[in-house]
Amino acid sequence: MTPASTALISAVGAVLVSPLLASCTVGLTTDRAASSARWWQPRQVRARRLLLVATVAAILTAAVAGGDPLAAWWPFAAAGAVLCVVDVQHHLLPGRLVYPLAAVILVALGASAAVTSEPERLLRAILAAAVVGAAWFAVAFTAPAAMGLGDVRVAALAAGPLGWTSWSAVLAGQLAAFGLAVVTAAILAITKPHVGRAMQVPMVPALIAGAILATWL
Repeated sequence: MTPASTALISAVGAVLVSPLLASCTVGLTTDRAASSARWWQPRQVRARRLLLVATVAAILTAAVAGGDPLAAWWPFAAAGAVLCVVDVQHHLLPGRLVYPLAAVILVALGASAAVTSEPERLLRAILAAAVVGAAWFAVAFTAPAAMGLGDVRVAALAAGPLGWTSWSAVLAGQLAAFGLAVVTAAILAITKPHVGRAMQVPMVPALIAGAILATWL
């Protein structure tokens, strides 16, 4: 199968599940205080939201078509579309989605390690997530106004699949994320100059796009 056909199939798959993904963007932002809220249950969404989520999901999943293993990268990109939309619109990163997503990625990496007989790659992925998560937690602890624990969780989540590839891929993902975050902040500063220092910069789009960009590098 060619990279182009893989990308097309990945994008089509994302479009097919986009109604559920769009529904999750609603469920995760309503009744957020209720831990028992069934955010995964289908909800009615507007056509505009469905189009937005479907577009983001299709772009991200097509971009990770060359990721190794694809079984880990595809759910990362598909659920990443939900996280991006929720973060941009509500500055919210629900652990109710991040933790199950981390479990899915871990299972995919574990299965790949078993099939390829490369347990060292799985160990490196786990260590990468731990190291990056600890580094981001240190920043969040010392400067809580700059980022929250949700950003820490997503940063660690993004580092895992990159760690499967190499430590240099992890570093590339971090550098790309910081670069994209600076670009995001600059765009917001230009388009919303009235907000000033109180401006909140959504980090998740930069983290997810940076990780995907690192797969190409």
